[in-house]
Amino acid sequence: MPRSVFWFVNLLPICQQNQEHSPLACTMPRVLLTGFGPFGTHQQNPTETIVKSFPSLLPIKNPFGRGASEVSIEKHVLSVDKQGSHWTADELEHREWDAILHLGLCGECTVPRIELRAQDRLNMKIPDNSGRQVSDTELSGLGDLDTPVPVKKWDVKNWDGEIELSFDAGEYICNETYFRTHEALNKHKFAIPCLFLHLPSSDHMSIHEATKLVRKMLAHMLYKPSIQVAAGMFLSENGFLAMRRGQDEPKSGKWEFPGGTIEANETPEAALLRELSEELKIKTTIIKKLGVWQHTYPFLHVAIHGFLVESSQLEDMQLTVHSEMKWISSQEDLELDWLEADIPIVEDLLKMNY
Repeated sequence: MPRSVFWFVNLLPICQQNQEHSPLACTMPRVLLTGFGPFGTHQQNPTETIVKSFPSLLPIKNPFGRGASEVSIEKHVLSVDKQGSHWTADELEHREWDAILHLGLCGECTVPRIELRAQDRLNMKIPDNSGRQVSDTELSGLGDLDTPVPVKKWDVKNWDGEIELSFDAGEYICNETYFRTHEALNKHKFAIPCLFLHLPSSDHMSIHEATKLVRKMLAHMLYKPSIQVAAGMFLSENGFLAMRRGQDEPKSGKWEFPGGTIEANETPEAALLRELSEELKIKTTIIKKLGVWQHTYPFLHVAIHGFLVESSQLEDMQLTVHSEMKWISSQEDLELDWLEADIPIVEDLLKMNY
């Protein structure tokens, strides 16, 4: 069920959302904003200028709906060496923030790049500021680390100016910093939104424009988008039909019910029929609506409109975004690796029918 976004709900900043879990929860969101000093042949680094001049208190508005908040900004200029790349990860040993945004200079870039992946690789073409130069080395040997922040649901193509979404944060200190931070977040199981923003030189983007972009990103990081999706439940004597996400899909390998996003000016019913046709290449009939299930992930809220459906073309079904399918009919099927939002649906369906 590929789920891109276009509807949103008004949700409180992360700090306020977590108050029920901690009596000492902060009264306003706290953000760590980092940049770097000059390195290599660069006499200046715009990220240092941005961080030092950035306000310590920042008012932000919910980009997905109504609501606003004031954010406390902790600013830190990292050294361009191993110590700097580990600084945030080391700090996470004894404290945390509500969001972390790293800024770095991309000398060859002409537009800003939001990095979606930290690569498990260090291959430094020039020494860092301590003289260290590491070549063709894995940082952990456990693989790349993707950010869980749903940046692709931010509609950045409609923001002011061109912005790239990148899966290549380089193989220098920027990438090392990003990787070590995500590594620490995973280690401590902190559900903290963390991103790396690569900025071009001031020849291609002014400090003022870059600062505006940083403010916009922080607002998007501190509020959660919500997506509305439609899901179809095929019922037969064998049970309900479940699908496993393909290798190229987000959360690959997870089990779910087929369906997808409800587009603008589209009913849940129309969205479901369209998605099932696209995903399974069959025509489907809706029997009835079974309900709406809500689930909140650390960085995203999902509302799933579930429908009982049927088709006379199941034998001709083609899986275009899923790798396999399975009829589920017993409590043992709950042991499959389900998408978290689909687990309550499975439980309810089994209670109703088995």
